Amino acid sequence: MIRTPTFFAPILLALSWSVPALEVVEEEGFYIYFPKQETQLAAGLFEQLPDMLAFLADKGLPVRQPLHIVLDDLRDLPEVKVHVIPHKEIRIPLRAPGVLEDGYTEADPWAYFMFRGLCLQGIYGLRSGIPGLLYKGFGEIVSPNLVLPPWVDDGVCSLLYSLYRGKGIQDPFRASIFNTAPVPNLDIISHHPQIWPGYHAYHIYGRPFTQWLYQWYGWNKILEFLQVHGGGVVPFEIDLKASDVFGSTGAALWREFQADNERTDDAPAGLLISGYWSAPMVYWNNAGVFPGKLRIGRRGRYGYVDTAGTLWISEYAATSYIYRYANNVESSIELHSLWDPGPGRVAVGRRGHRSWLVIFPDDGVGGLRRTRKADIDAIEKIPAPAGVIQLSGPVRNERGHIAVAANVGGNWDIWVHDGKWHRVTDTPSIELDPWWEGETLVWASNATGSFQIHQADHQPITSAAHGALLPRAGNYLELTANGWRILDYEPALPDLPPLEYLSEKDRVEVDVIPAITTQAYDPFKSLWPNYIQPDIFAAIGALQLGVDTNSRDVTGDYIFSAGFRYSFESDFLALQGLIQRKTIGARYSRYPFGYETALGQSVSEKRNDLAVFWSPFRSERVEHADVLTATTGSGQVFDNVDVSLNWRLFSPLDGAGSTQDETWVSVAASKSFESLRTWGNVDVFTENRQSLSGGVAFLFGDQILTSLQFIGGKSWGEPTIGHTTFRIGGDLTEGYFTRRSTRVFPVRGFESSVIEAPTAAAASAEVLWPLANLQFGYASLPVFLHRLRLGTFVDAGYASVSNRSDDFLVGAGFEFLTSLEMGWGSVSTFRIGIAWPLVQPDGLGQEGPVVLFQLGSPL
Repeated sequence: MIRTPTFFAPILLALSWSVPALEVVEEEGFYIYFPKQETQLAAGLFEQLPDMLAFLADKGLPVRQPLHIVLDDLRDLPEVKVHVIPHKEIRIPLRAPGVLEDGYTEADPWAYFMFRGLCLQGIYGLRSGIPGLLYKGFGEIVSPNLVLPPWVDDGVCSLLYSLYRGKGIQDPFRASIFNTAPVPNLDIISHHPQIWPGYHAYHIYGRPFTQWLYQWYGWNKILEFLQVHGGGVVPFEIDLKASDVFGSTGAALWREFQADNERTDDAPAGLLISGYWSAPMVYWNNAGVFPGKLRIGRRGRYGYVDTAGTLWISEYAATSYIYRYANNVESSIELHSLWDPGPGRVAVGRRGHRSWLVIFPDDGVGGLRRTRKADIDAIEKIPAPAGVIQLSGPVRNERGHIAVAANVGGNWDIWVHDGKWHRVTDTPSIELDPWWEGETLVWASNATGSFQIHQADHQPITSAAHGALLPRAGNYLELTANGWRILDYEPALPDLPPLEYLSEKDRVEVDVIPAITTQAYDPFKSLWPNYIQPDIFAAIGALQLGVDTNSRDVTGDYIFSAGFRYSFESDFLALQGLIQRKTIGARYSRYPFGYETALGQSVSEKRNDLAVFWSPFRSERVEHADVLTATTGSGQVFDNVDVSLNWRLFSPLDGAGSTQDETWVSVAASKSFESLRTWGNVDVFTENRQSLSGGVAFLFGDQILTSLQFIGGKSWGEPTIGHTTFRIGGDLTEGYFTRRSTRVFPVRGFESSVIEAPTAAAASAEVLWPLANLQFGYASLPVFLHRLRLGTFVDAGYASVSNRSDDFLVGAGFEFLTSLEMGWGSVSTFRIGIAWPLVQPDGLGQEGPVVLFQLGSPL
């Protein structure tokens, strides 16, 4: 028997290793974490923090400590990320926002994001009544204001920031759309639609709506609504609370706002476009690429098609990557924190918060490919001019000159690099979207009061009624009430004036190291969780109740979780716990395990599992000393590998038998190749028993999707039901507490587990047919349907039982699937369908049909 100290010794050793290279500054329970090279940036935030806290407290939104504020070196997405559990945390992107992204007009976007994070923490901290009482027992998990439509918390924080800074609530770009397009219905604003006006509709209309409420009702009424909602026991309901405070429901208030902002809707049909390329014609938005794949993603504004027909665009997860779309396949290049790919093999990257132009070596077709690892040395990196906090939309001409929009002090102008930097514009207006026309430039500007395409002498060459942006090879986008139209400016081309540079004085950026006192990083300041949560499982004939908690430090290197459940059905107390430091950890589970197959094979055990694991390829935080070499996971054979040493103590659940134990080593690995995903697992048990399992899944197609999957496993040595064998049948997972790689291979059309055997496999083929682009909700209800598909499938299973002939299962059916948002932002999938058994062993007697129902991922 393996002793517990033997398992925990490695994890205790791992916890004694050096901590991350983060600097920390703290004042009265407010912590700011930052990479060492970003001391100046952190000091500026630290200096502004007290004033922001005092302002919010004066508005009735006090922010309570401890609070952890992180300048996140792996966050490029231009929005602040706020957590209230497992500790209160604000994660600020180290990358400054690009042009037209939220915060792009700010001279200090990091302070802007910090204010928004503090504001959200203040809103989430408002609770009273029953939630206030539950908070005393369960902690920060009890926060009704976490569940609000995006236009509420975004609008409130935008309003308060405008009051704090004394500036308008809306930027020029979003104001252009607001003043052009009719105000949509409330369901569009409450979610993230894939139709016009798009993902950020709540920015465009929610912020003016909040300002409208402020003008008519004042701040105290808005605060009262937040307080009433924070004391509510049904957080998904807002209409009755709005009626109590404002005298009208939220939907009625929205209709009043619509009536006060009527727009004519006589424009021709337009498109929802984030970016486009005209030859060949392709455009993209957060819903997908057209023509191309429909896949939700946070796509950037800029991209291009090379001479081989490959589309290059950038997408955000948290970090930004450049994706390529070609031959119905999408993939990403392995270099992170790159965005805005442009013709001439140029993109924008960063070192820390400072932007750089990045020029890729010539691949013969104008793409951003690297054919050899040695090509990394051929990538040219050009730092932004002194004082520039961000670059956007670079384009490179045949002479190697690069035009780009640059942010200096919150104002965007056009610059050119031809071996050295030259400034082309210097006006208080916003200049963006440069494009080469021979030796001269055109760009977009709102110098005339609306965005128009301008030539090099700053004169407009378009006169769009509502706005024109993104010139590309003689084309541009015209804003209409129903979306964007792609038009051309070709008649103006013969008369374009030559390009002239402004006389620019040398700008020297002096880094003044502020006098702040930093502390050594202590992971335990943020590791201890601030909540416990109820844990409930209910099914026909089964009820389990418990509590659990999970935690991590701000780096994610230290992880802790613990919990218990009581099963009334089996009168059993289940326990689980985990502790991990970076790649090494230990986990423990005590749980009941039981089932019976259709062939009468049964297991009924109580188990104690203990494991020490090592995940050598677990993604770790990377400092961007050089964005082009500090990559996460490049060159790895596998995406993930988990090696574990496991020990199990088990006995019959009814206590009628002896206690036994077993030990095994497990190695699990996975690897993804564009649309192909593979995984495998090897278990080596004592007493000369082994098992091997794995699978492959392939998803391909654009509008019509085809999914193919195969999974199988084989054991050697004396088979032990429930330990070394595999199951086929209707089950999807083994259970809540089981942490091993799955030994359940589902075949739809059958009830529960059917056959267990030392050798088993299952295969599935499904075609997903598009039925409708629903984009439908109702008023402020927290459900919004996106796309509806019909799935038709055939599943097959095989099992080889030693004391009988080989058995086959075949099932088929159909299902309806829709992607949907629940709770105003959580994207999930709803499935409902029917399947029938077609082939089964003699005597099994399952007739069907079996109703399939699934919301989200299987538990």
